[in-house]
Amino acid sequence: MLNTNGIIRKREIVECTRQGAATVRQLYGDNIVESTIVEKITYISDGLNVNGYIARPRDKGVYPVLIWNRGGTEEHGALDDVRAHLILASTAAWGYVVLATQYRGNVGSDGVEDWGGDDVCDALNMIETAKNLDECDVSRIAVEGASRGGMTTYRALLEYENFKCAIIHAGITDVPSLIKFKPHFGQFVDNRYSGLSDDEKANELRKISAVHFADRLPKQTPILIMHGVEDNIVPIEQSEKLAAELERHGIPHEFIRIEGGTHVALKDGSYKEIDRRRKAWLEKYLQH
Repeated sequence: MLNTNGIIRKREIVECTRQGAATVRQLYGDNIVESTIVEKITYISDGLNVNGYIARPRDKGVYPVLIWNRGGTEEHGALDDVRAHLILASTAAWGYVVLATQYRGNVGSDGVEDWGGDDVCDALNMIETAKNLDECDVSRIAVEGASRGGMTTYRALLEYENFKCAIIHAGITDVPSLIKFKPHFGQFVDNRYSGLSDDEKANELRKISAVHFADRLPKQTPILIMHGVEDNIVPIEQSEKLAAELERHGIPHEFIRIEGGTHVALKDGSYKEIDRRRKAWLEKYLQH
């Protein structure tokens, strides 16, 4: 059967609203809106039409690629045109093509939301999408994710060993531990894995919790982990545990505690330090 993963079915340039553009300029300066192009796309992933975004420099050229994995579930945490400019275009302005999936079952995509499951395929199939874009240098690809997207990113690293580097911000690394911290989160997980026995559910949760597969992460892909000290959604202990496992197994990484940082928020101002470290990490591993 012909592999259709990554084929782009629909592609359209989107603009910020006047208010959205003003927010982008306030947070990132005038350069972002003027120097980048943001497109809404529909691409094929495992036979499904899945929606996503591309952000790229306005100047023609061939650029390294960043696969960016969103957080949240269903509509919560989904990208829209303004968020795509704030998150994706602000990175594309550094000289990258940034691709982001909304995941199957979300925001009009085919299929059913599969939090912690086949959503990783939707992220990995963005690599195939990049191969169909003339402006992408697919010999230089990095992967990044925040919160739920961090969990997706760790799983992507298991499946694809050729990422030049990875970045995770406030990533989920230990789902059973997060349930203890947030009991109401347990109801979401129970619904997600309804029909499984306790042993089967425990096995599935280990599969998506990076603390249980840290030893199998590729040793040639350096990982930058950042986590806000004041995060009360995904506590910093999630990253601390994983960093300890990475250290124990010799996986190259750097762990940064963001003082005053909350959960993947622009409002607390910590994004400035986060972006400074992200930019330096990408330049170190992707710009050569």
